[in-house]
Amino acid sequence: MKNINILVAGVGGQGIVAASDIIADMALSRGYDVKKSEIHGMSQRGGVVSSFVRFGEKVYSPLPFRDDIDYILCFEEMEAVRWADHINDSTVVIVNSHRIKPATLSGIKEGYPGAKESIQHPKLYVIDGTAEAKKLGNEKVVNSLMVGALNYFLDFKDEEFYTALSRRVKKYIDENRSAYIKGKEMVKHDVL
Repeated sequence: MKNINILVAGVGGQGIVAASDIIADMALSRGYDVKKSEIHGMSQRGGVVSSFVRFGEKVYSPLPFRDDIDYILCFEEMEAVRWADHINDSTVVIVNSHRIKPATLSGIKEGYPGAKESIQHPKLYVIDGTAEAKKLGNEKVVNSLMVGALNYFLDFKDEEFYTALSRRVKKYIDENRSAYIKGKEMVKHDVL
């Protein structure tokens, strides 16, 4: 099996670390060698958070080469634009259309760079995960929704997600499960 390289990115408070932990746990449950790296930055003040998850038969480093990213999972549109230089021809890019305007844009007249306008890529999927999470009753379950969207392309079973979720999350279990299923459905709709 070829090693799988996943980049998860967003803004502090969106559940980036929890999502990457769950992805890593699913891979570990299959017996894969897993390496994970995360950068928190100023996450408690709405800053950038990113995490790489790598798994396969043998993984030697927690950081992949820039051109080796198989999946990019962005919880916020500008983060997709920020990491666009990591996209190769086969990278699947899944973006939550949620926008959090950073302070650096507040004083200038430039618009917010959207993913669809900035990234021309045939495997770009932009979904309104935050709105769907709100419909499920809790915006915080957007990370499970995004993991579900990613898992549409991976081969993990739903039960593997549920087991990993129960290790990491103690509240809103039913909402997280529903969000995960909704994420898979949203991407499936865009792929077909």
